[in-house]
This record gives sequence, C-alpha cells and structure tokens, in this order.
Amino acid sequence: MMMKFLKTIRNSIWVIPVIYCLMALALALIVVYIDMNILPLLNFELAFFLATSVDLAKEILGSISGALLTMTTITFSTIMVVLTTYSSQFSPRVLTNFVNDRRTMRVLGVFMGGFLYSILSLAFMQQATFEGEVISAIVAVMLAVLCLFFFAYFIHFVASSIQVSNLINSLVEDVKDEIEKEEKRIDQDHVAVSGLKPEVVESYDATTALQSEDFGFIQFMNHDRLFEWAEENGAVIHVEQLVGEFVTTSTILITIHHDEGTEIPDSLIRNIELGKERSVYQDVDYGLQKIVDVAIRALSPGINDPNTAVQCIHYLSEALIKNFKYTGTYVIYNDEKHLGRLVVRRSSVEDKLYKMLSQISFYGRQDVTILRTLIEALENIALNSTDDVKRDIEAFSRYVYDGFDEDVLYDIDYKYINERQVRLSEALNRAE
Repeated sequence: MMMKFLKTIRNSIWVIPVIYCLMALALALIVVYIDMNILPLLNFELAFFLATSVDLAKEILGSISGALLTMTTITFSTIMVVLTTYSSQFSPRVLTNFVNDRRTMRVLGVFMGGFLYSILSLAFMQQATFEGEVISAIVAVMLAVLCLFFFAYFIHFVASSIQVSNLINSLVEDVKDEIEKEEKRIDQDHVAVSGLKPEVVESYDATTALQSEDFGFIQFMNHDRLFEWAEENGAVIHVEQLVGEFVTTSTILITIHHDEGTEIPDSLIRNIELGKERSVYQDVDYGLQKIVDVAIRALSPGINDPNTAVQCIHYLSEALIKNFKYTGTYVIYNDEKHLGRLVVRRSSVEDKLYKMLSQISFYGRQDVTILRTLIEALENIALNSTDDVKRDIEAFSRYVYDGFDEDVLYDIDYKYINERQVRLSEALNRAE
C-alpha cells in the first residue's frame, strides 16, 4: 500500500506546484520578517537598487503579480494545447509522458510560486508596519527575471516535446530503463529463468488459491516480500497473472502450495497492487504498446504518416533486442537449497512479437514500406538473438508476409522485398 501511495503522489500533477507554492510562502514570510525586524537595525544603508520605499514596492509587487498571473495562464493554456496534440496526433496513452515530466510541473510551479510571493508580499505591505525601505520588491524582481528564463526554457521544451522523434525516443528510453531493472532482478544469484513451469518438488498437504480483492490492472508485484514469506514458511507460490493484465474479483492471482497448518495472512495478496490504468513500472509490454499506438495512429487515414510508423518499428526492434536477452517464460526465486519458492510468469517471445508487431502489420498491410521495414526489423532482431528466438521470428515473418495484400505490389516492390527476405533468411541461419 505504501508503494502504491508513493507512486500516486509521484504521478500527481499538483505535487510539484504545491511544493513551489509552499516555498514561495516561506520566502514571503522570511522577507517580511527581514523588512520588519532586521533592516531597521542595520547601521549602514543598502545599495539603492536593493531597497525601495514602501509605495514603490507596492507598485512593483502589483505589476509583477499581474504579469506572473498572465504568464501562469499562458503556460497552463500551452500545456492544454500540447495535451490535445498528444491525444489527437499520437495516442491518449502517451499523455502521461508529458504531464508527469517534472520539467513541465517545475515551470508551472515557478510561475505559481512567483505570483504567490508577489501577492502575499503586497498583502503584508502596510505603511504603518514598515519603517524605512524594504527589499520585498527587489526579491520579486529577481523572481520575475527567473520566471522569464523558465518561460523561455518552457517554450523550447514544448517545441521539442511535440516532435514525434523526440517522443518516440523518450518512450523507448522508458522501456529500456524498465528492461534494465528487470535484468537486475533476474541477474540475482537466487533467481533463474526457465522456459517450462517448474514442478513442485516437495509434497504439500494443501493448495490455496488467492483471488483478487478488487478489479483493475495489475500495476505492481512485490516479488521480494512474496519470496520472503514463501521461504520462511516453506511454501511455494505461483503467480498466475502478468503485470499489466486486467483482473476481476474472481481472478486467481496466486496459488500457494503449503502444509496444512500454515497460516496465510490476509496481507499476502496485497503484495500485488491493482490500479485503474496500466503503468510502465514493471510492465515492459505497456511501454512497448505506447510506441505501437503511435505507429498505428500514424498509419490511420486521418494522419497518413507512414514514415513515423517506420521510425516506430525501428525503435521497437531495438527495444525487443534488449528484451529478448532472457527468453524464459517463468522467473524462479530459489532458496538456499535451490528449491523454487516463488514462480512468476513472463511473456514469451512469440507473445511479444505478436502483441507488438501484429497490429502494425495489419494496418500497414497495403503499404510496401511497412512490410519492408517489418522484415528489416525482424532481421535486426534475429542478428542479435539465440536460436530459440530465431524460430519464433521465422514463424512470425511468415505471418507478416502472408497477411500482406499482394495485389498492391509491383515488380520493383517484389525485388526489394525479396532482397530483404534473403537477408532475413541469412540472419536466421547464421550461427550464434
């Protein structure tokens, strides 16, 4: 539950702006305290540009607060325009990549914080309260200059974000980061990968199936806690579902093989957390699916941008090469006696190829460029894969070619496609 709460806070839009507003409130209180209690006690005069009279400070603070409110409104409107562009041109599922980007929220937070400081300082500014000059205005001026720099940076960031190449690269980097985390989990000494579901070696008196307490997408599995409980109690846990799958209240999440007297705590099932939408965290397939969504949208008649789909296919092949380092369909956590205590399912190579490339193949079945790029992508994957992966690639390549509409091909199309097929065959037959 704590992990889910922290993830919710991390992904919330309001967190960073609220932090910046609290910092602005603290700054306003500190500056007002300095103006009231420290400046009157100084034995020297500040430079003319550091302190102003109360009347001038009010004018400056009023002007800056109005300007910063306008900039905040413009920033918010720009964010809404970018979100509309992401949703209509790319995919609704990539909205979170822009919204959750800390740079977006920091810019909005700086403007909101600057406005809050100015308006609070103006509210505290009373002629009878302050003696002599104050520094509240010059602090507001420095914040306004800082906001200008952030605004210029924000314009650059937005212009960069709506470029499809940068978006695809960002999506791939998220996937590769998650793949590296998965590899680190698998590379642990007590963790192994297998293509076959391991048999339960020990004999147990009872088997308990725990069903989901709610419905939604599986967002997170705490493998370490499940493994610790199974090891401490001499049990074997089989996780029946994949991260990212949708489950209902009747879906079996885990199956536990245990002795008759073993007490299974209610909290055990809560190590598998559900949510209303999928997350890239622990879900490599969802990260890949976002790239697929961008490719499919590019192939739609309304967009008709096959070159973007081609770029997505190339990036997908790079991510799949990295993801196919481990090809087993089960991750096994072993105890000190090398007995499997936790068994977790993984997607197979065949499943990943079908899920990630079949839709692109279908919607691009009349575009020879898409067919040629898919064959090229399969060739690149084959050149960096084991024989087990190559067998799945060979089967999927036949699926791609058989599903293509050959009525749109001309002689020159056959020439280039045949060249690609020959290179794919050579890659598949090349020894590891």
